[in-house]
Amino acid sequence: MRTKRLTIKTVVLALGFSMIPLTTSLQSAWACSAAPGAPIVKTIWGTTGGPSFTVTPAKTDELPTTIYYAYAVKKVSKDSWEPWAAWVPTQVTSAGESATFTAPMAEGNDLITFSAYAYNVCGSSGQNQIYRKLVTNDSLMIPNLTIAEDLPLSVGTIPTYFFSPMAYELPQTLTSKNPAICAFDESAKVLKLISAGECEITISQNNELLATPNPDVTQTINILPTPKILPVTGKDRPDEIDGFQIHVVYVKVNGTTPHEYYEKGDVNNWLDLANAWMKRKLGKEFKFDTFEGTYDISTMFSQYTAGQLEKDGAKSSESSSNTQPTLFKLQSEFSKQNGLELIGKNLLFIIDANLSEKYCGFANQPGISALITPVSSGCWSPEFGYLAQTLKLNYPSKSLIHELVHNLGVGHPCEDLSDLMIGGTCAMSKEQTEITLDSAKKLYIGTSKAGANILDFKVWKDGSGSKYPTSRGLCYVNTPCLVSDWFWRTPQGDLQIQEKIAGKWKTLQTFKIKKIATNKYAFNASIIPTSKGIHTYREYIPGTKKYGAYTGRQITKTVPY
Repeated sequence: MRTKRLTIKTVVLALGFSMIPLTTSLQSAWACSAAPGAPIVKTIWGTTGGPSFTVTPAKTDELPTTIYYAYAVKKVSKDSWEPWAAWVPTQVTSAGESATFTAPMAEGNDLITFSAYAYNVCGSSGQNQIYRKLVTNDSLMIPNLTIAEDLPLSVGTIPTYFFSPMAYELPQTLTSKNPAICAFDESAKVLKLISAGECEITISQNNELLATPNPDVTQTINILPTPKILPVTGKDRPDEIDGFQIHVVYVKVNGTTPHEYYEKGDVNNWLDLANAWMKRKLGKEFKFDTFEGTYDISTMFSQYTAGQLEKDGAKSSESSSNTQPTLFKLQSEFSKQNGLELIGKNLLFIIDANLSEKYCGFANQPGISALITPVSSGCWSPEFGYLAQTLKLNYPSKSLIHELVHNLGVGHPCEDLSDLMIGGTCAMSKEQTEITLDSAKKLYIGTSKAGANILDFKVWKDGSGSKYPTSRGLCYVNTPCLVSDWFWRTPQGDLQIQEKIAGKWKTLQTFKIKKIATNKYAFNASIIPTSKGIHTYREYIPGTKKYGAYTGRQITKTVPY
């Protein structure tokens, strides 16, 4: 969600001067060579009540003889301002004198504009006019960082109002501890991101123009380096890591002008930020396919249009061609482009097209493929998307984590409205809140209440987990693999699972039949592969006096790792 600064809908014109004549004796006693400069207006909040204003002469210009101030108030739910109050004069005899005014905090008052100018016999200064919110000090407490804690260097600049309470601009003092990494540009009102590293900033509400009881606050943003982008390719490059991994495919859709998210570095940024967020929340990172130390991402120029890829079938003349599930079509298309099917890798498709106004992605649950659609409405904001105001996780990164967790078997738990996995038929929160990841550890972290315990799976960079995700036709080294789950109507002899090795069938293991129910029996035969490769098995039951020998179907299992 883009954060906007507090704006004044109705323009308030500067109040015209209304001079108060001064005595001749004062004029002669107070010699001057030029008109005074505009006075300094300081806003002060105490521990109770609203703001007060202190007006003091400019420090370097001619001393005024009189300071004038006036104000106007804007009511809640009104676009127009109340009439200006009359100018109030305060005589000045030294540079240390000041005029003080306490803002009216009557019920219904929303904003105040306060204006002041200085006068001496040589002329008048310009007006110093400011706007302040009529709130008590507790509304001005400097909040915890409300933008993402990890940002790519490509963000470039962050408007300073993102560091203000209620996104309301106050004359706070903003300083950077490490200006080689980030530095404030006061004239442009931005924080400049200069290089990768820890950007530590301090926010103070006590300076020449502002005073509150609030203590200074230090906040830290982790600036990620510019990712290395490999040349565009349509194929999976040679692996540099073993075991399970997620291969990302950037899909340019037929009939849609691409945004070049891969070439511009956004895809790599989304993956970086997804893992940075997971590291903060879970202490783990997804294991993405890599090459030469960066993400191995394939680009696919799909033959399908956005309508043909729409999950529920496009409501147009194209809907008749959408007879296959979208993910299956994309998998088949990529396997053909790649030259072979990727065995043992999950596929994450990033679709550069608007597929629907209803979702930002979908996935098999559980399964080996998922997709996200950053172009769809509300799924990505190029201007402020990385800042992720309130959510603290940009939407493409949020979507891809959400869908990859679906691949592990987790559904849409509705217990926590801020949870990453909320969706489907859940009652959604009306207000945006910071995204959480099973914060109570009662849904899918350490428990499988929501469909699966994601800690069980070997999908993390740290190598943790006890099993690989379920995938039809795949088995894994040193992991039980079910090869026979047929039901039998009558009890049979012992079942042998045999493997074809060097052209001959060799018995690996023998299983006893078990009664499941009346006229329902099963062996539930699982073997444990000891090597990678393609293995061919079969069922075999030796003959008995009652039954003849049984030779079952051949079963092919791929063991990728």
